[in-house]
Amino acid sequence: MTPASTLTAASAAAPSSAVGESAGRQLLVLLDSHGIIFRSYFALRDVLTVRHTGEPIAAVFGYANTLLSVLTELHPTYVIAAWDASEQTFRKKKDERYKAHRAAVPDDLIPQFGRVRSMLDAFRIPVVEKIGYEADDVLGTLAAQAHEQGLDVVIVTLDTDIVQLVQPGVRVWMYRPYQRDYVMYDTEAVIERWGFEPERMVDYKALTGDTSDNITGVKGIGEKGAKALIAQYGTIDQMLAHIEEIEPKRTRVALEQGAADALHSYEMATIVRDVPDVTLDLDAALLRDYDRSGVEELFRELEFRSLIPRLPAGKLIDGPADSEIAVPKAIPTATLDGVYEVVTDADGLARVVAAVRASGSMAIEVVADDSHPMRAADTLVGIAISPAEGVGSYIPFGHHASGQGSLMGDDSSTQHQLARAQVFDALAPLFTDPAIRRVGHDAKFAAIALAEADPRLEIHNIDFDTQVAAYLLGDSNMSLARVVHTRLELDLPEPETVIGKGAKAIAFSAASVEAVGAYATANVDALQRSIGKLRAELERDHLDTVFRDIDLPHVPVLARTERFGVALDTDVLHTMERDLGARITAAERAVYDAVGHEVKIGSPLELSALLFEELGLPKTRKTKTGYTTDADALEPLRILHPIVDAVLNWRELTKIKSTYVDTLPSQVNPRTHRVHSVFSQTTAATGRLSSNDPNLQNIPVRTEVGNLVRRAFVARDCGDDPVLFSVDYSQIELRVLAHIAEDEALRAAFLAKKDIHRSTAALVFKKEESAVTSEDRRRAKVFNFGVLYGLTAFGMSTREGIPRDESEAFIAGYFAAYPKVKEWRERAVAEARTKGYAETLAGRRRYIPELRSQNHVVRQAAERIAINMPIQGTASDIIKIAMNRIDLELAARREKGARGRMILQVHDELIFELPRAELDDIREIAHRLMPSIELAVPLDLEEKVGTNWGALE
Repeated sequence: MTPASTLTAASAAAPSSAVGESAGRQLLVLLDSHGIIFRSYFALRDVLTVRHTGEPIAAVFGYANTLLSVLTELHPTYVIAAWDASEQTFRKKKDERYKAHRAAVPDDLIPQFGRVRSMLDAFRIPVVEKIGYEADDVLGTLAAQAHEQGLDVVIVTLDTDIVQLVQPGVRVWMYRPYQRDYVMYDTEAVIERWGFEPERMVDYKALTGDTSDNITGVKGIGEKGAKALIAQYGTIDQMLAHIEEIEPKRTRVALEQGAADALHSYEMATIVRDVPDVTLDLDAALLRDYDRSGVEELFRELEFRSLIPRLPAGKLIDGPADSEIAVPKAIPTATLDGVYEVVTDADGLARVVAAVRASGSMAIEVVADDSHPMRAADTLVGIAISPAEGVGSYIPFGHHASGQGSLMGDDSSTQHQLARAQVFDALAPLFTDPAIRRVGHDAKFAAIALAEADPRLEIHNIDFDTQVAAYLLGDSNMSLARVVHTRLELDLPEPETVIGKGAKAIAFSAASVEAVGAYATANVDALQRSIGKLRAELERDHLDTVFRDIDLPHVPVLARTERFGVALDTDVLHTMERDLGARITAAERAVYDAVGHEVKIGSPLELSALLFEELGLPKTRKTKTGYTTDADALEPLRILHPIVDAVLNWRELTKIKSTYVDTLPSQVNPRTHRVHSVFSQTTAATGRLSSNDPNLQNIPVRTEVGNLVRRAFVARDCGDDPVLFSVDYSQIELRVLAHIAEDEALRAAFLAKKDIHRSTAALVFKKEESAVTSEDRRRAKVFNFGVLYGLTAFGMSTREGIPRDESEAFIAGYFAAYPKVKEWRERAVAEARTKGYAETLAGRRRYIPELRSQNHVVRQAAERIAINMPIQGTASDIIKIAMNRIDLELAARREKGARGRMILQVHDELIFELPRAELDDIREIAHRLMPSIELAVPLDLEEKVGTNWGALE
């Protein structure tokens, strides 16, 4: 291998073959359009909308997906879409009961029919319909004519009625929704599936009926009986002709009494094969050139980006010739065609640096063996850099020597790697040059790993982060591969192609330099290419300000916070381990003593049997495996039996022990001797930060054992007399509510610095504040916070264990006291349903397609989200802005020798570690900068100081 080897990306088109039943016969595909549309709608309606408009497009996507599967898997010569012209068909005229039970077409489905017709027009696929007849009859008529003309026919449908049309040369390609695949039914497959020939499907429906079409069938004859009759007699006519011979007697009597129903049902279930004025026009149905640009424009408008790479290029077919099917070639997904290299000498490294300086841009990807950014610093394998679209360089320095487990075999390139120090020396100036734009995907990971590996590589300013941009735009999958595929219709190599997966996966350091280089350089090139698209989307959705002013500058803030970490006193945890072990044993003994025998408390099945069968406690919600034993379900049962209290106590103790006490000591970084949680701002939909590895936000706040765990987190390594300083927003979400809802009474309470819960109780219960009891205040507090999450009368009744009418009266009193809050809640839901999203004061969005769900449970949950998002999301924006500003001031102070630093964010609380001598300065900074957004009510702060997290007061 030469010192700088060019890497090329290559792909091969998968071979394709005709699916015609007989060699030399052309294939006509008939689409049961309404069946496909309705099936797609009900399968996808709750999850699929156009993000930035809220337009429902589930049915359109499903139809498009099916059509592309037809084109790429069946390779037809001709395609026709059958359509239902009207609801008033000849069957309906004969029997008003026919399909009478079906609900009206949902309002959000109606406009999707037009979208599908537009798509078919762009594909130049003709639509055939006939007033007075159903699409089934159009399918039957066209299939019969095509069969007579010697064509093979495949009907694409979900409807088993269509099976009656199967014969040699006519097949049915049926979708199976639960298996999510298609099955091709010819005569043999129908017999194997149903036990009779295709033409007997009408007789079968005549006997069993069809609930989907409201065809009655014969009362008393089910599937088994119908198949037995068909096997012995064949047709309905033969059954009636030999009715006196039919056994058993109950079947004979049922058919005698239901003979008229059987004949009528037979007539209703029979598909017409000679619809007047429906003529097969093969010239119109021939797949020639199609309007690819029109289809692509429609797909982009509807955000069907994943379907665009599946579009046939240019012609669908070249046209039939010599009686052979013209088969389109499979179109592979596009891949990158950049110029990539592996850099293994000083000259190559110098060229990379020069290229970055010339372009003023540097896309970075760090390759490491460990996924935790702090540990990645010690396991760096290489760095990929792209100065511009179309190029990329991989600089390896941590690969093993050849023969040490590479999936790709021996790789002599490892002996040409540059030294890690040499690479860092050359790249360091690029990280401090203000003229260079630094971009990445999950740039925080690279920022931490590189800065920990060499402080000169700390990234202070990041120009773009594709992961953060995709998160703001509502992407559910924010991997670089998915982000790039969605925007550019390009496929990136997956890590599994380099290192394998599962138990056989190897480390990047053991993989081939060539393979890792191809993977990493494609990533940084794709990163550069996707930035323009993402910027345009952010501007289109008016999210560029949130991105530029809040989330992007938050990336280096979180990087520094993670790098600081928190000091841990492991002796405290070792003492807790012994104490908790004894307490867990005591809790187990309490359970055993209460029932007189041992039981596996951790087994939901055994616990359910114990509580609800053996002890006879009131049964909770039924699940697939029995009655639920989760904490919310068991909490109301505490007062009924002491065992419930013992079980919940045991659970709390074991969870704390396994999650924190046993594991935290092993998570201390051996290099820094501190715990470094990973904070993510691209996980929670509201913009809140999440914490993991370890999760420091979920340590219980109001329990004794939770506080004991917090005592293990101590102030250390920051100068003399170190302390922790906590600053917490006081009731920030209620204050945001007062501002957004513009409720005078709620605002007045905050402006007067009243106890908001006592004030609420006084208004609701119509008492003087001095007369409010602790129970009154507690209930008011429940709903004050519950209103933020859409708490209902039923929810409050269940949670508080009070009668429904009492909770309804309380809520009515609450909204009478705060009428603008009720108005705002209703307005928030209505606006979110119209827009398709809820948003914060700063403009952050949460897309909520479930607001259009036909499932009322799903829809109600979405309405609660629409109420909560503007409140919780705005509170999240406030603290993130504050952190960004505070971090800048603390960084400037540290340059002058100060030691104070921000080490944790736990929802509405910021925790600093500092020498006590700096306390007044940090306090002033916090009080000045934490009220980062001006509201109609003050943002009050609460502060605490202590030598450890659990002793803050």
